[in-house]
Amino acid sequence: MNSIQFLFVLVCSGALATASLRAAESKGTGQHAAQISPQIAKEVGIQSTTAGAGTLERIVASYGRLVPDPDGITQIRARFPGQVTNVRARLGDDVKAGDVLATIESSDSLQPYTVESPLDGTVIQRNVNVGELADAQMLFTVARLDPLWVELKIFPGQRRDIAIGQTVHIDTGHSQHEARIRNIVPSRDNSPYVIARAEIENARGLLSPGALVSARIVVERMDAPLVIESRALQSLDESRVVFVRKGDVFEVRPVELGRTDGRFTEVLSGLILNERYVVDNSYLIKADIEKSGAEAVH
Repeated sequence: MNSIQFLFVLVCSGALATASLRAAESKGTGQHAAQISPQIAKEVGIQSTTAGAGTLERIVASYGRLVPDPDGITQIRARFPGQVTNVRARLGDDVKAGDVLATIESSDSLQPYTVESPLDGTVIQRNVNVGELADAQMLFTVARLDPLWVELKIFPGQRRDIAIGQTVHIDTGHSQHEARIRNIVPSRDNSPYVIARAEIENARGLLSPGALVSARIVVERMDAPLVIESRALQSLDESRVVFVRKGDVFEVRPVELGRTDGRFTEVLSGLILNERYVVDNSYLIKADIEKSGAEAVH
């Protein structure tokens, strides 16, 4: 096998690495391969992992939003009509059960009394200022924001696959979370879907009620004796291939594929258990093999 020649350019400002790889055919096999030193492979971001048994997931996609726990939200009103003489709580304040939120002078007794939070939480609404008359209106809303709940829309065509206890992969757009469906309830406005509800941890307070989320609900798990990450697959010479790493040699390996869940794909033949295959930046190897093939023709 001929050695691979590299032209490597590292742009320091963006840490962007590119390489020109020279490919060759293994003697007697007709298989393409590339020889890349460990240092160059690291610099251009070629990463490999081990093929092994795995579990494929059949997924139902859904979407919804984050909401406070219904048992952890309260709207606070004045016990007696009167004038507001002091307001301590501001919007967004964290409060403890028993904390004074405001003071009101009763219109009947002319005696002051305090309005207190009945639970630990965050002030998410405030509708009162000093000097205003407190009557039957809502003054504060306090909610516990850890945990939050995700409410997912499940449409009629999906309903038969969804059940309590199923795992849900939740994507908020900037973070991913895993939860389980706790209950399934009708929609509040008689819309043609039901709501699947799952609890989501928010100890760091990075999630906000009302945020839109997407979700993948795991409705079936299928064990497979050999799987690879789907992102490792490339198309070459009208075949689906992976690049198998043997030391500093990366060999093209056509594979026969079975089931897939998008993230992982079952391999029926062409790869064996515990072989290492490229998962990141395999396109660099493919591109150079295609380039070398074109040069050979000319």
